Amino acid sequence: MSGAQYRFNREQYTEGDELEVPERVAERHPRSLEVIGDGDDESADAGDEDTPDAEDGAADSEGGDEPPDFGVDLEEVDPHPNDLSVSELRDRISDVNDVDLLQAIRHLESESEDRKTALEAIDDRIAAVEEE
Repeated sequence: MSGAQYRFNREQYTEGDELEVPERVAERHPRSLEVIGDGDDESADAGDEDTPDAEDGAADSEGGDEPPDFGVDLEEVDPHPNDLSVSELRDRISDVNDVDLLQAIRHLESESEDRKTALEAIDDRIAAVEEE
């Protein structure tokens, strides 16, 4: 493989690949992601067979309980906490001041691996933000 490799929503992409990401994610990664098009969702989806919409329906039909509403789309959490070591996770959340986002990250972490130290790091950050 040539070119830089990127991960989003547990999928791997090569530099130059086109993918749909929430606007919020694109804003957080201005050097890695380039906005293409005018932002009109209907025109962006027209004719694009590789959109995540097809996957979304499959995920919804698998059943199971709906995750709690954190005010944050869980698919927008980038990177997924499972893709990070505990120390990397601690570094990534050190500047997060959004309790809803931190709770969403905690939810994803609790569904992944049994990493007590990761959950403690997230809980500590939530407590610190709530004290501010």
